Amino acid sequence: MASTELATQRALYVGNTISTVVYGGNLFLYAYSTYLLMTSIKQVQRRRFYIGFGGLLLLLLTIALASNNAICELMWIEQQNYPGGPSAYLAANLAAWYNVFGTAADCAANILTDGLMLYRCYIIWGSSVSIIVIPAIIYLGSTAMAVMMVVESAMPMSDIWQGLAARSGISWVALTVSFNIIVTVLIISRLLFFHRRVQSVLTDQQRSTYTGTVAILVESALPFTVLGIAYLATYIQGVPSATAVGIVWGTFVVLTPQLIILRVASGVAWSRDTASNISLTTLHANFPHNSSSSSSSMNCKDP
Repeated sequence: MASTELATQRALYVGNTISTVVYGGNLFLYAYSTYLLMTSIKQVQRRRFYIGFGGLLLLLLTIALASNNAICELMWIEQQNYPGGPSAYLAANLAAWYNVFGTAADCAANILTDGLMLYRCYIIWGSSVSIIVIPAIIYLGSTAMAVMMVVESAMPMSDIWQGLAARSGISWVALTVSFNIIVTVLIISRLLFFHRRVQSVLTDQQRSTYTGTVAILVESALPFTVLGIAYLATYIQGVPSATAVGIVWGTFVVLTPQLIILRVASGVAWSRDTASNISLTTLHANFPHNSSSSSSSMNCKDP
């Protein structure tokens, strides 16, 4: 077996192993978030939406993971005597319906996650439409390229790593990574702005909740964006490790919104009122005689 073929199969194995672990984390996060949403005594807006949204993402991830495991089981066990070996079987069955179905599920999960990130950016920036115009345009472009890649990968004897399917795939990953970079930078800059603004006003717990390191990492989806950049770099180069990075990136597509939903369920996510409440708190601290009637509470409604 050629070294490249061996490296690709090794990357496939490593990617599936890591994604299975992350899948377990997704299961726990969804179950715990759903429990918090269902038992919360506070009024949680869009409670059913977040439960349904998280469940749909988990279903799509399950389909993608099952697809990867199915092709590996066929390649390494059921069809191990296929002429040319496992690598030849993999190349001949990349356009198999179950493999395309898994790719489509992963793309659908990515589209939903990017949509949620666009909405979260809109909320964190005070419901400003102008701030999300460019990300929205990129989002539409990445959605179109994702659909094109799935269609091309379903063609007989197509290869997601070569030809038109590969070009569509690279365009999709490039656009969605660009989208995530822009949205991440926008969200981080907004949170850092408020962090500096309230540093001497809020308590350590309040700063940690809304503008702390965990809040910035989760709300901005920074780990997902960094992993997307790594996937794009390896995908463009066509190196075998791109397989492992892509599979893990596909699981983080679902992990990222699940973490955001957990913050919503816990009542600590940014909402439409968070920025205004922080501003009122700052105003009350700086000019107490002018803002005695203003509310400085940080107990915001959930988004």
